[in-house]
Amino acid sequence: MPGAPKTHAPAAVEVSRSRAYDAWREEDAGKTRRTATPADSFRLAVRAFVREPRLDMGKLATELGISKATLYRWTGSREQLLGDVLAYLSDDAFGQALAATKHLSGAERVIACMRAYLESIVTFPPVRRFLQNETPLAMRVLTSRGGAPQSSAVHRIGELLAAEEQHGLELRAEADILAYAITRIGEGFIYNEAVADTEPEVDPAVEVIRLLIE
Repeated sequence: MPGAPKTHAPAAVEVSRSRAYDAWREEDAGKTRRTATPADSFRLAVRAFVREPRLDMGKLATELGISKATLYRWTGSREQLLGDVLAYLSDDAFGQALAATKHLSGAERVIACMRAYLESIVTFPPVRRFLQNETPLAMRVLTSRGGAPQSSAVHRIGELLAAEEQHGLELRAEADILAYAITRIGEGFIYNEAVADTEPEVDPAVEVIRLLIE
């Protein structure tokens, strides 16, 4: 327009971004892909076990962008990976049971903690689904002596018994022996019922455990 003052667009301001931000933008845009790590494979395996009908090693490798050979090198066999995943979930459940019973002590805490722990297992759909869909494998992974899930449970229960012994709990046997017995009692009540497609009963298991503790 004649006579109108000329205007100029403001000069572009160069914004400094962090290296992390730029890497995220490139990855988000699909320009780059972060290299998967063994830790990634375990995190993804836990998620797959919880959310999907079956832990599929081929699908897991594809999602990670690695070969099945690399995945097996990282995780071991599918059975071993399932054991590690279940041990992780068991340990997490036991930690929550401990936190929920920290106001108690002695036999009262052990019994309350075991009730909370067993209830968390029987109300966790992925474990029941695993037991029903892959029964022989599930029983082997969950109940084999020296397997990751059972060893994790025995260790945590043994720690609890030893700790509560310091608060006046009188143990009738060594803590590790009692812990193994308690673990086997729990397995017998909650896994066999799930296999038989009946509702697992926590109360009978807790009552037998009470006999060992009180």
